[in-house]
Amino acid sequence: MILLLLSLFGCTDQGFAAIELDAIAVVNGDFDDLGGTLLRHEIGFVPFNGYISQSTTWVGDEPPTREDPGRTVEQLFTGAVPDQAKFEIEQYNAVFINSGTRGLNAFRYNYSIETDDDLLLDEQAMTNACDYIDANGSVFVTDWAYDVVERCLPDAIEFLDDDTIVDDAQAGVAGTVLADVVDEELATTLGTSVMNVEFNYSAFAVMEDVGADAEVLLSGDVSYESKEGGVKVVKRAPLIVRIPVGKSGQVVYSSFHLFPQTTALADALLFRGIEGLEPGAGDKSEEVASE
Repeated sequence: MILLLLSLFGCTDQGFAAIELDAIAVVNGDFDDLGGTLLRHEIGFVPFNGYISQSTTWVGDEPPTREDPGRTVEQLFTGAVPDQAKFEIEQYNAVFINSGTRGLNAFRYNYSIETDDDLLLDEQAMTNACDYIDANGSVFVTDWAYDVVERCLPDAIEFLDDDTIVDDAQAGVAGTVLADVVDEELATTLGTSVMNVEFNYSAFAVMEDVGADAEVLLSGDVSYESKEGGVKVVKRAPLIVRIPVGKSGQVVYSSFHLFPQTTALADALLFRGIEGLEPGAGDKSEEVASE
């Protein structure tokens, strides 16, 4: 991050000036890479390690793992800011939570016997997340991290199966979905009313419907593994949804990962979902001390 700051802001004879721009936090998870879309537009952020095991989106040797040093997702949700009466999450104007963030799943991976729901069971963590949203915070969540949206905005989205059971909606079948671009602004940006959406992993969280305040951006027919056996289909299922909160907040939930989508689609969804992002704006909540 220091190198990113150097390249974006440069320096003066007196060293680096304090940087105080829009603050963005990104929780890195195993299955998606929202940070990559932000960096493509030179939008800086503060990373938090939320890997369950290790990144599956990493290109190169030695992918990041949950043991890597640095800020953690637990710190973001429950850490207190030194000498201030507030929690870490309150320092950020937007929070991006990638699919495959630990602590938000019934198990480390589906069909495992090792539990991984520490954040969901931590009342302080969930209270802080919901308070952040209620205070007009902006949040972008993908796939397996859906339990945050379900907990904080229970009436916004109707997920598949039992809403009271962690991960119960995670039954989607991988494949390509021909999506209708329902949102007019998004359709104008993309220049089309239909778009292929890639579900690169099965067991994604399936949405069935949305509440009155939610805005469906894309919809399409989604296949899922039924508890009764066999594969069933949700017709015109919401695929990505935007939920305005308060005066300026916005919560975006996507059943699919942005990482495997075309650049045009990922970019359009990023800027339509979280209004106020500025390409080239850099970071951040911290100050770079003068040298």
